[in-house]
Amino acid sequence: MNFLKRLTFLTIFLAGLSSCENNRWKVDLGTHESQFELGRFELDLFQHSANMDSLAIAELKKKYPHLLPLYSQAIMRFGELEDLETILTFEKFTSDVNILELYEAVKEQYPENSLQVESALLSDAFARYQYHFEGVTIPQLRTMISAFTYSTVVDEDLLVIGLDNYLGADFKLYPQAGIPEYKFKHFSKEYMVADAMKAWLLTDFPSDEAQNLLEQMIYNGKIIYLCSALLPELEEHILFDYHVDELLWCQENSEEIWSHFLEFELLFNTENHKIRKYMGDAPFIPGFPEGSPGRVGQWLGYEIVKEFMDRNKDLELKDLMELADANEILRRSKYKPA
Repeated sequence: MNFLKRLTFLTIFLAGLSSCENNRWKVDLGTHESQFELGRFELDLFQHSANMDSLAIAELKKKYPHLLPLYSQAIMRFGELEDLETILTFEKFTSDVNILELYEAVKEQYPENSLQVESALLSDAFARYQYHFEGVTIPQLRTMISAFTYSTVVDEDLLVIGLDNYLGADFKLYPQAGIPEYKFKHFSKEYMVADAMKAWLLTDFPSDEAQNLLEQMIYNGKIIYLCSALLPELEEHILFDYHVDELLWCQENSEEIWSHFLEFELLFNTENHKIRKYMGDAPFIPGFPEGSPGRVGQWLGYEIVKEFMDRNKDLELKDLMELADANEILRRSKYKPA
């Protein structure tokens, strides 16, 4: 199996925008029941920490036939499950003092039978997704510990959440692990659901054709807009992996942001370092006023897409995702911040 074929790793960011009131994309879920069977892989893995051997690996593989090889080979890079060295690596990992401390923190924050709210939100989101996009896959939902490596992993029919990246901004091991403060201040439970949904959508709708900055902006704006439709329960700032004050800064400086992109002729720029500057994760954006958050290009892309959809109410979500021409979306949006 080619585990890297559809593997998407994110540390990332997300949440829902639309309020439940006056929601254009409201779907009557009716008698919809949760389709997610949540598997707590990390709990089962560390149950074997005292006797990690080939029998334990076989038992884990029986319960997690897709996730265990993925975890060993692609996520943690321990190696092939059939190799003795891999079993020894699992043994060292599950008995390591620092990893055990991390595991205990995860177990305390997310005990068995927790995460029911998060699972229900994702189940509803995928029910809406199925309604708007017929025939889409409903993934299996699993959790793990990856020693801060990945917040979310997507592979084929599997959606995996790294719970060690959602232990709260004040979790003591984040700075000890060398994670920059601007990153771990968003490592909170409230971002989990949106992160997971966005990770899945980024995989279902790859960005192969997005070359210049405008195309990247519109692509990410479409993903965020779709997330807002599928997760109407979540607060607006969560969708952008922002704090409330960071989103407020973007809204209050929308004219200056747009003028900056136009003045420096950035929209059709194809330089990677320029695209990363405005689209990538960062504590701030050089050249912008104090208080600017990173990923301003993603926020701006969403604003353009939202304006476009507001002006074209005959379009469905599927139409939006199929429309590849970023220039057309910008033109028909008539975007001009007030």
